[in-house]
Amino acid sequence: MKIPKTLKVGGRTYTIVYPYKFDTSERVQLGFHEPFLQEIKLADINSNGRKFNDQSVMHTFIHEVIHAIDTVYNNNRIQELGDKGEEIIDQLAEGLLQVVRDNDLDLRNG
Repeated sequence: MKIPKTLKVGGRTYTIVYPYKFDTSERVQLGFHEPFLQEIKLADINSNGRKFNDQSVMHTFIHEVIHAIDTVYNNNRIQELGDKGEEIIDQLAEGLLQVVRDNDLDLRNG
C-alpha cells in the first residue's frame, strides 16, 4: 500500500505528512491525527533512528484514518471513550490491515 499525499474524508481533504519527524518531547512517536489542521502525520523512524517496518506504518495510517472518520462522521464518539476508544480504533485498524493484506485487496475501480 502506498501512502497518499492527500485523503478525502467526507467533505474534507486531509494532508498526509509522511515521513514526519516527531519532536522527542512529543508523546506520539508513530502517528497523529490533527482534526483542526486536517492533517495525518506519520513517522517512518522511531526516536532511536530505527526505521519502522511497512506493516507498522500501514497499521498506523489506517489507525489515523479511522480517527479522521470518527471525527468527520461520528462526532468523535469513539475518541470520547478515552483509552477504551483508542483501543477500539487500534483493534479496527489491525483488523482492516489483516483483511487488506491477506486478501491482496485493491479497492480502486477497475
